Amino acid sequence: MWIEDYSPDIDSSEWVSNSSETAKDSSEKYKESSKKAQAKVSKTRKDEKKAKKYDFLLAGFLVKIIVDKKYDSILDTLFPSIHEWYPSNFILWILSLINTDISDKIRGVSNKWLIKFDYNINNITQEFNDSKIDPEIKSRINYWVEDITDSVTLEYSSIQTQKLKELLIKDENILLIYTSKVFSFFLKELNINITKSKSNNISNFILSEVKKSIDKLKIQNI
Repeated sequence: MWIEDYSPDIDSSEWVSNSSETAKDSSEKYKESSKKAQAKVSKTRKDEKKAKKYDFLLAGFLVKIIVDKKYDSILDTLFPSIHEWYPSNFILWILSLINTDISDKIRGVSNKWLIKFDYNINNITQEFNDSKIDPEIKSRINYWVEDITDSVTLEYSSIQTQKLKELLIKDENILLIYTSKVFSFFLKELNINITKSKSNNISNFILSEVKKSIDKLKIQNI
């Protein structure tokens, strides 16, 4: 604004009145902005609290898994997933297929009933046949797929889910390899062999279902 813009025709009383109304409007806008900012901070804290809950769980179970030598073959695929910052709850749910303690703990956190898996392991090594899966094994796998999906849809963290969504788009098979290795490990513990290609195909299907579930979510912008 320049001095040339000044007009002596403007009534000073009118200017005072307008200034008062402007100040009142500014005050109302400030209050509204302040409420929105406080609400955003509150949402962020709640969201971070959900995320940290699973971070602590994963940290605790990692110690146990690293110490137990039988999980060595999983670690080379588990650590890259953690390194890429995949959400802790998602990494845990995938791992839950091969560790009952993890399954029980995180299902307990989600207030879900615990899974009972009573499969009698055959002494003779079998080949995995997806058209002839033992009902007990099929049921356990189905619960696993359901759990993985629930991990990103039930009581989910918007921050973590948005991060997962972004990672799944740019992923270079890191998560697929991890999921496939866990699935193969599960079957091997039951004395069942599965080819790498078939394990990859099944794991790819599971992750595609997870992507569909995420796409249906209304993720809040925080």
